[in-house]
Amino acid sequence: MDRASIDKSLERLLSLPLDAGKMLVMTHDNPDPDALASAAAMKLLLETRRGIRATVGYSGIIGRAENRAMVRVLDLPIHHLTRLNLDEYPYIALMDAQPYTGNTALPESRRVDIVIDHHPLREATKQVPFYEVSDDLGASATLMTHYLIRSDIEIPTDLATALLYGIRSETQDLGREVHPLDLEAYHHLVPLSDATKLAAIAKPSLSRQYYAQLGGALDAILVGRTVAVCPVGNVSNPDFVPEMADFAVRMEGVRWSLAFGYFELRMYLSMRTNDPEASAGELMQEVLEGIGKGGGHGMRAGGNVDLSSSRSRIETERIVTERFLHAVGAEDDRLEPLSKESSPPAKAHADEAH
Repeated sequence: MDRASIDKSLERLLSLPLDAGKMLVMTHDNPDPDALASAAAMKLLLETRRGIRATVGYSGIIGRAENRAMVRVLDLPIHHLTRLNLDEYPYIALMDAQPYTGNTALPESRRVDIVIDHHPLREATKQVPFYEVSDDLGASATLMTHYLIRSDIEIPTDLATALLYGIRSETQDLGREVHPLDLEAYHHLVPLSDATKLAAIAKPSLSRQYYAQLGGALDAILVGRTVAVCPVGNVSNPDFVPEMADFAVRMEGVRWSLAFGYFELRMYLSMRTNDPEASAGELMQEVLEGIGKGGGHGMRAGGNVDLSSSRSRIETERIVTERFLHAVGAEDDRLEPLSKESSPPAKAHADEAH
C-alpha cells in the first residue's frame, strides 16, 4: 500500500451509498488497542465527513490492564454489544477484523458494510461493499490515521494518543512488521498526543491476582530446543493468553511460542514467532482445522475453540500441541518444564565465605 492507494481507498469509502441511518462500528472480541483506536477514528471520520451517527461497540471483555487503562484514561466512547440494540443500526463497520472468522459476536445473518483490517484477506470479506484489508501494514490504526490526515480532519489529542498507542502495541514499538506508512503515521501522531497519558496507559498498576496468575503460568511453561508451549489454565481474561505468548517467544533460543488458556466456555490460543519470514496466521489455521477458528499474519496469530460441547480440555490440548509442533518442524522436540532449564547456584563452602 502507498499514499496513492490510500487516497483511492478513502474516496471509495466516503462515496459509499449510505443513508442517514446509524452506523455500528464494531471491534473484534476482547478488543486490543489497535482495534479500539481504529474504531474511534472511524467514528470521527464518518461523523465528520458523512454526517452519519456512529456508535463504537465491542463484545467479550477489555481485560489486559493496559487496555483498560487506555479506555479509562482517554475516556473512549465504547459500548458493550449487550447494551446495544442491533436493529437500531442499519449499517455495520468491522474494525481490525473480518466477518465469519469466529472473533466477533455479530450474528452471521447481519450484513457488514465496511471492513478495515491488516490481516490476510479472507474470501468472505470480498462480499462486503467496502473493504480495505492491507496485510502489509503493521496496524489498522495506521490506515485510519492516514484516512484522517487525508480528510483534513483535526485529530483530537486523546484520539491521537489512542492511535499512537495502537501502532506502538501492534508493532511492539516499531520493532515488528513495520511498513513505511506505519512510520509516517507514528511520527505524525507523536506531537499530537499526550505523553503523560501515554505513559499511564503503558505502565498501569497491576492487581495481585495478575501476579498470582503470572506465577502459575510461568510454572506451567514447557520448552523444547526452539519452541515454548504455555498451558496457562483458567484465566481472568482472554488477553492474558497473547501476553504469555509474547513473553515466551522472547526466551533465548525460542523461535515459536504457543499459549492457550480457558475463559468461560472457550479455549483461547495465541501463537508468536520471531521469524520475520513466517506465516503464523496460516499455521494457526492448520492447528485449529476442524476444531476451532483462527487467523493472523506473519509473526502473530490467535484463535479459539468452543468447548460448550463434550470436547475435553485434555484432548484438545493434546491435539493443538501436536499440530503446533508438527507445523513448526519441532515434532521431535522433547518438551520439558522450564524449571529443569536451570539449577540453583551451588552453595559456597564455609571457608570460601570468609
